[in-house]
Amino acid sequence: MSEVDSDQRLDIGTKADGPFSVDANVVATGRTCVLGSSGSGKSYAVGVICEELCRNGVPFAIVDTEGEHTGLKDKFDAIWVGEEAGGDISWEGLDLEDLARQAPDISPLILDVSEVQDPKEKIARFMEGLYRTLTDRRTPYLVVVEEADKFIPQLGERSPIFGEVARRGRKRGLGLMVCSQRPSLVDKNVLSQCGNQLIGKLIIQNDLQSVAQFFPGKGLPKELTTLKAGQFFAMGGLSAVPSLVAVRRRVTRPGGATPSLARRVVKPYHRPGGPIAPSEGGDGRGPPRVDEVLGLNSTVRVDDIPFMVKRGRAFGIFGQKETVTEVTPEFRTLVQVGVKLRRGLLKRRFQTVYAYLDGASGRLAWLGRGLGVATGFEKLLGLSTLQVEVLRELTPDGDVSALDVASEVGESRAATSRALAALNGKRLVRTATIGKRKLYRRLVDLPSVPSATTPLELAPVDLAGAKVAQPKIKESEVREVVKGLWEGADVDSFEPFVYPLFRVELVARRRRRQVMIDGRSGKELVF
Repeated sequence: MSEVDSDQRLDIGTKADGPFSVDANVVATGRTCVLGSSGSGKSYAVGVICEELCRNGVPFAIVDTEGEHTGLKDKFDAIWVGEEAGGDISWEGLDLEDLARQAPDISPLILDVSEVQDPKEKIARFMEGLYRTLTDRRTPYLVVVEEADKFIPQLGERSPIFGEVARRGRKRGLGLMVCSQRPSLVDKNVLSQCGNQLIGKLIIQNDLQSVAQFFPGKGLPKELTTLKAGQFFAMGGLSAVPSLVAVRRRVTRPGGATPSLARRVVKPYHRPGGPIAPSEGGDGRGPPRVDEVLGLNSTVRVDDIPFMVKRGRAFGIFGQKETVTEVTPEFRTLVQVGVKLRRGLLKRRFQTVYAYLDGASGRLAWLGRGLGVATGFEKLLGLSTLQVEVLRELTPDGDVSALDVASEVGESRAATSRALAALNGKRLVRTATIGKRKLYRRLVDLPSVPSATTPLELAPVDLAGAKVAQPKIKESEVREVVKGLWEGADVDSFEPFVYPLFRVELVARRRRRQVMIDGRSGKELVF
């Protein structure tokens, strides 16, 4: 095939005034970028374009980093190069020079590098071979690169062949489509060569700035940060004026679709010796999921975070203002501790009150207008009940003897002295000798009785792949502290839960820093 027919059109979707299609030649030999944050439908849109390329017989190869485009084989003739079952060609032992030489004459290539250890090297070798082949043949061929920021990064090691293709590939018929969730991380020299643009939802300031060059006029459209999944601005060679396009539905299986819940049959787990039977007396749905995580859900949208962060400047109050380059949802593990104690002056009765501890440090936490932590409780973890009781009988403003403390806690002087020695070793008390008497003074503040009388209303939390650390503090050591701190008290419940946060990266010139934003109040946190 020496050229793509001039009347061939790629049907991408619809715009306000009807169907939206583009000239196949513009895409086949041009420089195109498809950009959009996670969840914008970028990979889905790329899949639609690949379907249209297959339907029109346009020769191409797609660098598939997640195995998202292997579904093309369901409807179209394509060659899957990959390591998974069902692949047509394995990467191991593959002659990439020979593959590149034959590429213009064979079916489209799905270069699945999801299971490849050195994808950058292999793709670079294929591109170099393809460049040499098309230098001789001068025939149209398009290379689509998913997650282009991994192959053509703005910073770090990059393959020179991509820059060469971006600058000089057109005359050879070699087109390039650059696809990325993070356009600010893609080599700006390559991105600036893209005369065709399909731009979806973006929220990070650096990414917004990196695409500003494509929008004519006074600036970025306000809708860019709030576009729905599957909506893109088509510009440059794709549309004479920026047009908002809704990408059509795919006819092949999108391998990268987010899994959705569906009714399933719960089966017993089989282990040596027989299956574990489901619990009796249930509602027929089986036992609760053991991996379900309870917590508080975020009330702050990730899209709003870049506008809520306090941004400084490169040199104090002067210089370039910081830009938000990354917003990552995270979760902090806390523990809701139910403390049962005796309350009331006349009618003394048991009541459960609730305290909150940071699961990593053991510090007391409070959940008023956002998350806060206070030092003190964590210094008591690891102490025995007696050691905490002894500490409680000491004061920060006066010296007390071991005999006086022993009489208050109802223990022998020897046991009390051992407890005081342990507290002194942990630097929680100060000792002073006056004559023959050894006196002690407390060096740490003690927590007051918790005031919350109702537990938090916790709900299942969508972790969206985020890792949640298990609490480092143990119920047994918390119980020892509680029994020693408050007379007649004990731990009634010990319930870990997660609290939403956002880790925000800010950059100004060469300075880079991170801050944590409370997912419920939007305030900056300091741990």
